[in-house]
Amino acid sequence: MPINNKSNKSANRNNSNKPKKGKNKLAKIIISVLFILIFAPIIIFAVLYYLLASSVPNIISLKDYHPKEVNYVYSSSGKLVGYLGSVNREVVPFSDIPLQVREAFLAAEDKNFYNQGPLDYKAIARAFIVNLLAGHIVEGGSTITQQVAKTLLVPYERSYIWKLREAILAYRIADSLSKNDILDIYLNQIYLGNNAYGIQAASLTYFGVPVWKLNLAQAAMLGGLPQAPSFLDPYIHFKDAKRRQKYVLNQMANDGFITKAQAETAYNTKLVLHNFFRYYGVAPYYLAYIKQDIINKYGRRVYKEGGLRIYAALSARAQRYADEAVKTGLTKLSHEYGYTGPLKKLSYGEMQNKINEEKSLINYLYKGGIYKGFVTGISKNGQTAFVSVGRFRGVLPVSNMKWASHFQRYVYFAYRTVSNAGEVLKPGYEILVKFDGYANNRTPVFSLEEKDVIEGALISIEPQNGFVRAMVGGYSFRQTQFNRALYAKRQTGSAFKPIVYAEALTVGYTPSSIINNTPVIYPTGVPGKYYKPHNFSRRFTGPTTLLIGLAHSIDVVAVKLLQKVGVDKVAHLANEMGIHHVVKNLTMALGSSSVRLIDLTDAYTAFANGGKECKPVFIVKILTPGGKSLYDYKPECKQVLSPQVAFVLTNMLERVITNGTGVTISNIRKITPY
Repeated sequence: MPINNKSNKSANRNNSNKPKKGKNKLAKIIISVLFILIFAPIIIFAVLYYLLASSVPNIISLKDYHPKEVNYVYSSSGKLVGYLGSVNREVVPFSDIPLQVREAFLAAEDKNFYNQGPLDYKAIARAFIVNLLAGHIVEGGSTITQQVAKTLLVPYERSYIWKLREAILAYRIADSLSKNDILDIYLNQIYLGNNAYGIQAASLTYFGVPVWKLNLAQAAMLGGLPQAPSFLDPYIHFKDAKRRQKYVLNQMANDGFITKAQAETAYNTKLVLHNFFRYYGVAPYYLAYIKQDIINKYGRRVYKEGGLRIYAALSARAQRYADEAVKTGLTKLSHEYGYTGPLKKLSYGEMQNKINEEKSLINYLYKGGIYKGFVTGISKNGQTAFVSVGRFRGVLPVSNMKWASHFQRYVYFAYRTVSNAGEVLKPGYEILVKFDGYANNRTPVFSLEEKDVIEGALISIEPQNGFVRAMVGGYSFRQTQFNRALYAKRQTGSAFKPIVYAEALTVGYTPSSIINNTPVIYPTGVPGKYYKPHNFSRRFTGPTTLLIGLAHSIDVVAVKLLQKVGVDKVAHLANEMGIHHVVKNLTMALGSSSVRLIDLTDAYTAFANGGKECKPVFIVKILTPGGKSLYDYKPECKQVLSPQVAFVLTNMLERVITNGTGVTISNIRKITPY
């Protein structure tokens, strides 16, 4: 049979092409896989970078750095008296931060800061291995540049995505800013515990001095805090903070910033921690009002951004006197009614648990401070109670609780005094105590305090301009933030009488005008109902001058005078003086109207200011963070009485003190509180 060569050649050619096609297909697959392996991560990374970079803030220059600051409140003398805001930070120029302070932070956090890039790859690799073994993020490898990036990214998350965002921002910061600028932001941004953000806030919080006055020991203490601000809090964990301080000083010596001798001297330097006023400072009710006033006028955003310089009409000296007067007066008044008992009665086990809980909360005792205490025992002779307050063990002598006889609600002056501590206290009692100081053996000495203190308020206004120099809204701002000076309405009692007399003088009466101090009955308009005013003394003296009637606060004289002058006229004058919504009947003369303390006090300023009433002023000036004026007060005064009437009435009121109902305070030392 003949062979077809053409057919065979064609078949051979087809057979030889099959392996080539297979090889080509495999090559394409390999190339595709390689392409995916090489370029897919790049594409994914590019997309991820784009998405993450868009959520990272731009820091092109130091001018782009606008951190939240605290708002600063200054007294009338220019003294800083308090901070307002959620973030306690004061930004200071880099030039104001001493070199040793900068070096302390560099030694503790990033000694190669000036010689390396934004990331420390060795530290990152080490942290990655540790985290991989742990199964979650437990360690970081952050440079100072990364820490700056971390603090600018809000909110903080423990995730790899977040770390990528941090790295992107770190590179962006390193490309845009100089090393000094980065360190500047770091030292103003870093959290250092106790709500102190930045080196200046921390310096003031812990040591009570600005950053440029820090010594080496203080700088090293602060330089160690970024690692763990809570666990290294010198107020609570002083030994741990000292251990970290020693590490920082040794690192500074090793890095050539200081000598070994300087490190040793600094470590042995005694550190005195500052009793820093927290949040509302020395005038909590006053500053709380300022906070609300700023929010009402300018909005919560302006308040939260902070950096405002608020100059108040407050006098720190007057405020100190006011606080002392209110606390002393209310305590004395409460003590005169006796002791209402402990906060709680605990079993021994419950008490021990509470004591252990409180140990870490109270690490310093401030003289005059009120604390929660636990009675752990009574001495055999009953002359001393043993009290635990935080980590302190102290004594409460019976002499410091003599007033604490059994409370009697309607009995004024509990004359019976306590002679044995066991009459009042028992082991397991949870009580309130005041720290009086230390005995010679350094044992804390306490006084017993009443838990249900009678409340009160005080406000001091300078008549000539309306400046509110001091304000106390209650016994304790910690216990209640309700400001009784501004918001509580109480019947004025005899304090309203001068307004009745002022209107009488205005319509022609004189201090020598006569009102008959005799019994009287007035119809009320209700059949069978009559109003019959009485004098507190229950005596009637017949014809009485207005001068004597006011000096001795004679009720019947005031009521008869109001009836003669006219209820509507007196109500109108009260309204002009700032007292609104008075009770329009004859009981008005005896103070039946409920009035705010600030309104009554403001009305009285007209008597001492030639008849001119000025609207109360709390804030004198507000400056923006840039130093521009946001607010300047403008006096709002009006003439409500003639100068002649104001002069005569003031002289009549002086008689109240010299030989009237107020004679007991005539010997009070005159002071100039402003």
